[in-house]
Amino acid sequence: MKRTLLNIFYNAVYQIFLVLVPLITVPYLSRVLGPTTYGIYSSVNNTVQFLMIFCVLSLTNIGVRSISKARNQRVKGELTRAFWGLWYFQFLGGLATIALTVLVCLLFRVKYWQWYLLMLPYLVSAQFDISWFFQGLADFGRVVLRNTIVKITSVVFILILVKSPGDLWKYFLIMSISTMLGSFVFWLRIREYVGKPTWHFYHFTETKKAILTLMIPQIATQIYTSLDKPILGLFQNTAQVSFYDNSQRISNMLLGVITSISLVIMPQMAIQGQTEQKKVMKKSLEATTLLGTLFAVIVMVNTKEFVPFFFGKKYIPMTPLMFFFTLTIIMIPMGGVFANQYALANQRDKDYAIPVTIGAGLELILSCLLDRPYAAAGATAAILITELVVLFLRCYIVRDAYNFKETFGEIPKCFLAMAVCLALGLFWPFPAIPSAFINMTVKSLVIMAVYALIIWLVKFDLNQDLVAVLKKFFKKA
Repeated sequence: MKRTLLNIFYNAVYQIFLVLVPLITVPYLSRVLGPTTYGIYSSVNNTVQFLMIFCVLSLTNIGVRSISKARNQRVKGELTRAFWGLWYFQFLGGLATIALTVLVCLLFRVKYWQWYLLMLPYLVSAQFDISWFFQGLADFGRVVLRNTIVKITSVVFILILVKSPGDLWKYFLIMSISTMLGSFVFWLRIREYVGKPTWHFYHFTETKKAILTLMIPQIATQIYTSLDKPILGLFQNTAQVSFYDNSQRISNMLLGVITSISLVIMPQMAIQGQTEQKKVMKKSLEATTLLGTLFAVIVMVNTKEFVPFFFGKKYIPMTPLMFFFTLTIIMIPMGGVFANQYALANQRDKDYAIPVTIGAGLELILSCLLDRPYAAAGATAAILITELVVLFLRCYIVRDAYNFKETFGEIPKCFLAMAVCLALGLFWPFPAIPSAFINMTVKSLVIMAVYALIIWLVKFDLNQDLVAVLKKFFKKA
């Protein structure tokens, strides 16, 4: 338990760091590059994110699960066989993807083909990214350190080299090369954990089946989380793509903080019994919903002031987009408890795949219907409807694993606290402070205090756990 809490702490600190970094880069880049130029990066980057699926081949999920079990078996040489045998799949997948990308860009000269070539180091980084190995070992400190160094390095170079829209190519190279070098860092000390390469695939038939099964939801997920921007770009100009993409940035940063819980707990769930899994699932759902509703309401009540302050006045049209997209901070982590922590941990890969596959089809249909007439607003509506359907399906498809009334019993209390705080924030009774930053800070602190008070008064189940942890901490101190 101590190691699990420590890993959650590592990930929480890192995710907070990820929130702080864009507080420097996003306002700077949105003003320096402008909506139109920034829209080019959004379209290309999200397409490359889709291509990275074929480099990684679902090893992010399969690798964590397999390495966790290999470590738990404590059989000599099993960890070495698991690592090398799994990475060979990833190496070949990356090699084929990179070769095909270069071939298509040079032969067909697709739109923005030059920019895609500048992003090739991104695909190389995916090919050599073995963070799943350290996550399977529950060694999250090393993963956090590597990613932190990459982010800091990229921020420094962005501020030094990117000065105008003409420097877009520099931005592409900085992001792709820094990520690639970050992946190579993992390899410097890999021999401390595993022996010499074993020249065979790990459980070839079983792993191949898992890859094919999990590739479907990976592709499906990227269709409505990455390809939604290029699809919008087919119907609208790059400014609309920029509004849509940037309206998601803050929510996606906060999502990282919440979903870090699932990232840490999944390896633990893979080696636990069903009774313990049910307890962990209930607590995890309560924690993710508590954080999700709190973060969501804080962003929603500050959106009107935050957009011009953070992105600039040119981005004011995206204010309602950001307000409503914030709802994903609640929906995605809740669904992740049932999908990532339970379905994947228990090798119920089909149950993991079905919801997102249906979601991808729904997203494509809704995007084609809504993007042309309603632009970025239509794309936002499409993603919200999709995420709601996926959440419902994720909860429903593994319903045999939990008691609905018991597991969801405390959840309405979080939504009650959110509703009261949202009403307070939207109808803010206090005079506005001239400084937008101070005004948002004061409002956020008040919302947090009111939210905490309501959660305490309704006797939320996690209150007892929090008090117990604090007592134990102060007793040791």
